[in-house]
Amino acid sequence: MNCKFIRIYKNLDIYNIKEHLLIYGDLSGQCAHCQEMEIELDARQCPKCGADFQYIAFRNIKSHMPKARKLCAELPDVVLVDHDDFKKVLGALNAENFLK
Repeated sequence: MNCKFIRIYKNLDIYNIKEHLLIYGDLSGQCAHCQEMEIELDARQCPKCGADFQYIAFRNIKSHMPKARKLCAELPDVVLVDHDDFKKVLGALNAENFLK
């Protein structure tokens, strides 16, 4: 089977994603919900707020592609989210809410 990563666009609630998102940087992760730092990639929930990680965004997906492949094989229920897309949509919604 020839499995490769491709982008798929789907309407999702950005605030629900934020509540269940682990953002992974160069060395460790951060909970998008409570901003707790230094969370391991294999963590299933935030040690501070208890949020279940259903989504993972890599700050630099190109440097973490081997980890992403391994993660998807081990945890097929976790959805990878494009970090740049997440930041853009969340920023736009926050600005829209601020201007209301």
